[in-house]
Amino acid sequence: MCFRRVEMDLEFLIRRTDGEWFSLPGPAQLPEVLRPRTVPSEPTPGWGTHRIKIPDGVIAFSDEDPGIQVIFEEYSGSKEEALKIVGEVLANIESADGQRGVIVPLQ
Repeated sequence: MCFRRVEMDLEFLIRRTDGEWFSLPGPAQLPEVLRPRTVPSEPTPGWGTHRIKIPDGVIAFSDEDPGIQVIFEEYSGSKEEALKIVGEVLANIESADGQRGVIVPLQ
């Protein structure tokens, strides 16, 4: 029997719970804020506000109204692991600007 990794796209929105927009740091600090702590990552070129390559795919971050859309492209990990990664990014955002947020699955 042969097992093959299934790649999928997952989407989430990180929204503020106490206002419209996050007051994120400038472009120089943004890569650090949008970096998950428990998954190796490196910036990669492409569309969006910021993109990173992780072992199981690519994550694109895009400023949307209102919030930050997080898209896992060609992702071969689990939805639970993706949600954990988005939770780490949300914790970084909350720590960087003191504003609270929530994760909204878009699928």
